[in-house]
Amino acid sequence: MSLFSYQIFDAVAKQQSFLRAAEVMNLTPSAVSHSISSLESKLGFPLFLRSRTGVKLTGEGELMLMHVREILNCEEQLQQKAAEINGLEKGTVIIGTFSSVCANWIPDIVKSFRNLYPNIDINIMQGDYEDVLFWTKTGVVDIGFATLPVKEDLVETPLYMDRLLCITPKNFKPVHSKYVTIDDIRDQPFILQREGYNSDTISFIKKYNLSIRPQFFIDDDQSIIAIVESGLGISIVPELILNKVRCNVNVYPIVPNEFRTIGLVTHKKQLLSPATLKMFDHIVSYAKE
Repeated sequence: MSLFSYQIFDAVAKQQSFLRAAEVMNLTPSAVSHSISSLESKLGFPLFLRSRTGVKLTGEGELMLMHVREILNCEEQLQQKAAEINGLEKGTVIIGTFSSVCANWIPDIVKSFRNLYPNIDINIMQGDYEDVLFWTKTGVVDIGFATLPVKEDLVETPLYMDRLLCITPKNFKPVHSKYVTIDDIRDQPFILQREGYNSDTISFIKKYNLSIRPQFFIDDDQSIIAIVESGLGISIVPELILNKVRCNVNVYPIVPNEFRTIGLVTHKKQLLSPATLKMFDHIVSYAKE
């Protein structure tokens, strides 16, 4: 079983299609199909369930994928270490992130990192909180941005305390003009992020035993703000979401103050490649500025 066959297996798992994997790997679909069939024959069990719409990992395939990605990550570390010994700083770092960090931090992080290490490639994958944790745990990404703490067996590095704010329609009038209290929020029609994005808000609701009436479950930050603008409800959002967004809503601090903790999740440092360690240190330094 060759390293190249593992790379093909990883590509098919990511693309969920022999055809798309072939395009990514610059191979013919028949070459990809033959490689997977050969690997399955050597292992003694199927790795994928085939259908007209694509392929899906079997249970055995999911188990093997974790080990294959460990092997591929080790190979990447080896290549990067050799380049480092030869005085070259090369490699690839894949970062998983969610929308507010992607919009506010990632452009500056990538630009400043490239100025320091122009030969290290950077790939960005955006998803929700759960996506990033899954990608990090399974080795799809090298570093993940997450809200801490997490339940996964990953190393957590806190970076930033992001204050939660209440956004309301313009006609909403709290008891106090400059902030809202928990009592102001009770029994209001609520706009919630969909599952995967809403852990901060759900934790807040549970903490104060709020009886809310969620009427919308929304994917993206801009849509939440638009629905609040229209007068259909209020929402609790992290401050970072509002930094680069124009909106015609009232924005109130919450008393008492509540925060989400943004941080990094990785595997143990000794398992990270030299390029990933450089990116890790760069992000930590960026967050301290």
